[in-house]
Amino acid sequence: MSAPASHRPIGVRRHRPLWGGVFAVLLLAGCGKKESQPEAGVLAKGDRWSVRADDFRHWWSTRPGPVDSPQARTEALDRLVERAALAAAARKAGLESDPETAARIEAILITRLQEVQLAPQLEAVTVSDEEVRAVYDARRESAYTQPEAVRVAVLWFNTRGQQPLVDRYRPRLEQIRAEVSADPAKFPVTEGFGPIAVGNTEHRESRLLGGDLGWLEVAAGSDAWRNAVLRLAAPLQNPGDLSGIEAGGDGLFLVRLIGRRAAAEKPLESVRAQIRESLLAQRREQLREDFTRRLLAASMPQRFPGALDALAELPPRAGTDPVPPEAAGDLPLFPTEP
Repeated sequence: MSAPASHRPIGVRRHRPLWGGVFAVLLLAGCGKKESQPEAGVLAKGDRWSVRADDFRHWWSTRPGPVDSPQARTEALDRLVERAALAAAARKAGLESDPETAARIEAILITRLQEVQLAPQLEAVTVSDEEVRAVYDARRESAYTQPEAVRVAVLWFNTRGQQPLVDRYRPRLEQIRAEVSADPAKFPVTEGFGPIAVGNTEHRESRLLGGDLGWLEVAAGSDAWRNAVLRLAAPLQNPGDLSGIEAGGDGLFLVRLIGRRAAAEKPLESVRAQIRESLLAQRREQLREDFTRRLLAASMPQRFPGALDALAELPPRAGTDPVPPEAAGDLPLFPTEP
């Protein structure tokens, strides 16, 4: 007969649970050595970051590098792991909520939103030939008719309405007029007054161009000096014709006609592309405004003027010089001559 339970060897009763515990610990330790199974679509992971297959595909398609191979894949994954780890470190350091970082992220998000949602709408904008024709017909006279114009050369002295200055410079212009009239071949029409203009005009912009002012629309404007030139050019019909020498409040003038151009209507074909691009630009700009307005309304913004007014000691605006508050009221509305 076996001994009663109270008389069994003490060692046997105490060691059975101990060996079972050791076996359990070793089993757990062995399980811990097994490689963890990756989540679906995850190529690498670390503390608060992961690299997914979609990230890898995007990186692979947008970065230059060698053709597909195990080594190329490993190198690309290494770059992504580095980027993910550094980005996680930046978030851990609190840089994600830094105002400059937030502003950059917002700019990227806005650009991406426009690329995904707005760009397709902009690309879909069209302008029909009928719409181009309608704009052309409506603006034919005002925008698509080339006005009458003259091209002239001028010799001018700023006599400031003073007779002594008129008497001083008039003989020089009379002599030049006589020389041009006597031998026009020495003064090609396309060169205006030629080199002789350099020392015989005070109009700086044209003195090195033979006095040539280029094409001027015949319609009078608000510039008295220009109107005086056009008045002298009005009776001149043939290239090379010379005006009389006229003195007035705007100075002393001698004008030579280089060319005359009659008013002419621009054909539709010459401005079709211009009209189409203008209409496209207008409609795309309207789309942009509507896009922003719609999203802004959907966000239901609330503004708090009191909190805005309570902001103190704002930093200076970028690219501007700080103006002391006490001097702000003294600034002139318009700059004055020194």
